[in-house]
Amino acid sequence: MTDTNATLSRRERNKQKTQERLLEAARRLFAERDIASTTIDEIADYADVARATFFNYFPGKDAVLQALWLEQLAKLKAVVDEQLAAEHSTQARLLSVLRAFETAATSRPTYLRAVTCELERDAGTLELARHRVDYFQATLAPLVAAGHRQGDVRNDFDGAFLTQMIGAAYLSIVRNWRLDPDYDLRARIEDTARFLGEALRAPGESNAAAPAPRQAQRTRRTPKV
Repeated sequence: MTDTNATLSRRERNKQKTQERLLEAARRLFAERDIASTTIDEIADYADVARATFFNYFPGKDAVLQALWLEQLAKLKAVVDEQLAAEHSTQARLLSVLRAFETAATSRPTYLRAVTCELERDAGTLELARHRVDYFQATLAPLVAAGHRQGDVRNDFDGAFLTQMIGAAYLSIVRNWRLDPDYDLRARIEDTARFLGEALRAPGESNAAAPAPRQAQRTRRTPKV
């Protein structure tokens, strides 16, 4: 029985490694070219697996995109959870969440631009779009709930509405960064966090913990790709 369990465990580990090789192949190829022109054969070849093996893990390229989207959401959730575990203001937490996107955008800009663009196009069905919006907002909702508990987020608006506003601001940053190679990501992130902090703040709550406004002369730009 022990040997059987050990064998199954090894099989599961091997399956996870193969799936990760396929996803890494997709990440690299999607970063190098247009996603639409990347074929399943190329992904399988880059991952050093047979074409048939690819279909053991993904029914098609759209499923790979979905897996990559879920991966990004898992990273976002990890950042949110980390912020919730620390004693920060809601505005400081939002700034950290937005800066995590900046880190990802700086490290793999071409890949992230390609995938976020394709995911917007891929969300063509109402059901899929609704699923992604719900999943995204559920990831951000604990920030508002924690703010309500600690008293620095207003309660005269529904928590779901406030979550939608945070999500809209986050996605606006992503979209503008993707479309504009000269977009000042760092400055816009700081401005957005400050704006959200002020918009969400409970009446009478002090602004002492808020980050200082950015200097008007800041000219830092994200790398062009």
